[in-house]
Amino acid sequence: MVASVAALLCFAAVAHDRTNTYKVTGQIASGGSKKKPKAVAVNFDYTIGTDDGNLSNPVQTYKIHFDGLNSSTKSVAGGKYCKASAITAAGNDDACPAKTHVGTGVVNAFVGAAGQPIDPGAKCDLALDIYVGGPSSLALFLHGDPSTTPRCLAPINQAIDAKLKNDSTGGSLTFTVPPGLLHPVAGLDSGITQVTSKIKKVGTGKKALFYSVGCKGSRKVGVTFTAEGGASETVSAAAGKC
Repeated sequence: MVASVAALLCFAAVAHDRTNTYKVTGQIASGGSKKKPKAVAVNFDYTIGTDDGNLSNPVQTYKIHFDGLNSSTKSVAGGKYCKASAITAAGNDDACPAKTHVGTGVVNAFVGAAGQPIDPGAKCDLALDIYVGGPSSLALFLHGDPSTTPRCLAPINQAIDAKLKNDSTGGSLTFTVPPGLLHPVAGLDSGITQVTSKIKKVGTGKKALFYSVGCKGSRKVGVTFTAEGGASETVSAAAGKC
């Protein structure tokens, strides 16, 4: 492993920017209206790559918008939360109240130099546990190390504070990835290849975590990806019927 990391650091010196490619998929149940909101689960995935198959640039900020979907965390766990800052400080989620746990997922990535060939042995796959983190946020807890499944070549135990916001057409989830996740090994980049996530249906009506208030045609999920270098692109896809 030491030799592999040393070789990757040599590549880092000659790395150059490439444009990322993105694909988004989602599945959200149909139904619901402003008068009769419907609690729903949210299944959401995306992939990141490059045209030439080399390691992608680290993505720093994500803004995910769900058409016709609002959110509320206040009633999910009886007013209890598990803050991202508390999880990161502890290095684990042991103290999180059970009812604050609302979803799971997996983050697949490789570590290396953006724009250079991917080393198949330099995986950093992380488990994702999702908690209600505050009155208008989710805590995204990413964890893994060389001895776990999923396996990451570096030990990672960090949570991200993801902000929820409702608007006139639906709702959004926005978060910025901290430097320690963008560069899990000093001098190297984390190039995500795929993220899968499932958020449970919790609660009813407007007291649900996510609830449908209706939309027209098919429900769109749009993501604005902003890479560390500043390049930004918005990609959308249908996530089922309204």
